Amino acid sequence: MRITCYHGDYSSMGYIYLTPPKTEYNDAHLNELTQSVSEEKIYIPYVTDLDITPALIQMPISENTFREDSGKGYDTEYGNDMNNLGYITGIELSLRKNRFVDLVSNQAFKAIRTEWRGQEFHLITLDHLDNVLHPENILYKLTDKEDAFIIVQLSKAEDLGIRYSNNSDLQPIAVFKGLLSSREDIYPLEYLLKPDFFMCQD
Repeated sequence: MRITCYHGDYSSMGYIYLTPPKTEYNDAHLNELTQSVSEEKIYIPYVTDLDITPALIQMPISENTFREDSGKGYDTEYGNDMNNLGYITGIELSLRKNRFVDLVSNQAFKAIRTEWRGQEFHLITLDHLDNVLHPENILYKLTDKEDAFIIVQLSKAEDLGIRYSNNSDLQPIAVFKGLLSSREDIYPLEYLLKPDFFMCQD
């Protein structure tokens, strides 16, 4: 899974490629991440012996798809990419250097195999597990097939340091915590388990 972090004095931007990028990147020689995280810690664990079903059952499931609720039930920090069916392919987010180093060095990005709703799913975590499986997070279905969900935490804009000139129509901000998918054709496990983490100063 490719995740990038471009950090600077005034802003730090990240991008999570949930599906394989169309462009091949060969930027390892520029990567600052290995200056902060030893290579043996840069991996994505595959977990098969953890029962997360009770935690998933506690989370509310959206009535609408993630696309349908955009601008109505939530806003996002930045733009997110979707395919024509509504499956999210990439997430643009604020990602500071220290946070990225913490997530990578502690293997916060992991794939967890689980049985849920009578079929096999994989949970791809985008934060520490306690934050992903928080009971107040929401499982947003990506399509009405309910074969892939994004786990989001709805946060107040001011809590994220976001300021708006007009607060009258202010929506909570959807902070992405995980991807729950049974669609390996769209979200291939082989790709998601391969760490391609890149960090540099912008």
